[in-house]
Amino acid sequence: MEASSTHVCRTQESEDTRERILRAAQKFFAEKGFEATSVRDITTEAGCNVASVNYHFGGKENLYLETFRSMVTALRDRRIETLDELMARNPAPALEEYLQSFANGFLEPLVDDSHGRLFLDLVSREMITPRLPQGVFLNEFIRPLMERATAALAKCGPPLDPETARMCTMSQVGQLLHVLKTYHLFTVHERSNLVPERLADHVSHFVRFSAGGIRACADAEMIREDREPGREVVS
Repeated sequence: MEASSTHVCRTQESEDTRERILRAAQKFFAEKGFEATSVRDITTEAGCNVASVNYHFGGKENLYLETFRSMVTALRDRRIETLDELMARNPAPALEEYLQSFANGFLEPLVDDSHGRLFLDLVSREMITPRLPQGVFLNEFIRPLMERATAALAKCGPPLDPETARMCTMSQVGQLLHVLKTYHLFTVHERSNLVPERLADHVSHFVRFSAGGIRACADAEMIREDREPGREVVS
């Protein structure tokens, strides 16, 4: 019993160390970037020795990959859960309801959660100076979310061909990323009347603007379908 108890304690201690390293790595990689962050920075913050990084992650490069994955997985799964709940509703929600849910599910974790803010900073740095193996961000984060969001749009919105549906989803994401930037720039860091102070006002505009754009795309598709019978449409 004593040996078993000791093993459990050591296993838990090892897991705790690993989690402390990940949390410290999230902070430093997001705030300083990969190159400017040393392993010693991370282990000092985590309260462990430098060898722990090699033991748990096999080095700084793999630690960066696992740091990114740990943040991506949590955010991805949270968004997918929101979209799945929406798609499970019967009858399907209206387009505006879908857009409202999409916007809130996208923004809330990144605005109200310090973990989400670190994720945004980390992604921004990765976009400027890529360190991830090719395809990781696309296949583990972007693609699963795009598939779910496009399927939800097909259920809640007007008929669209697959390419147009994906473009509409990308436009939604682009708008919301801009909302994040302007919200933090003009309401958190300095006051300005250029944009609304309340996030809810940003979301209301997003819903109206996106709904109008999506319906305009659907109308254009209908005209094109009349001219080119046989085009594939998502509905």
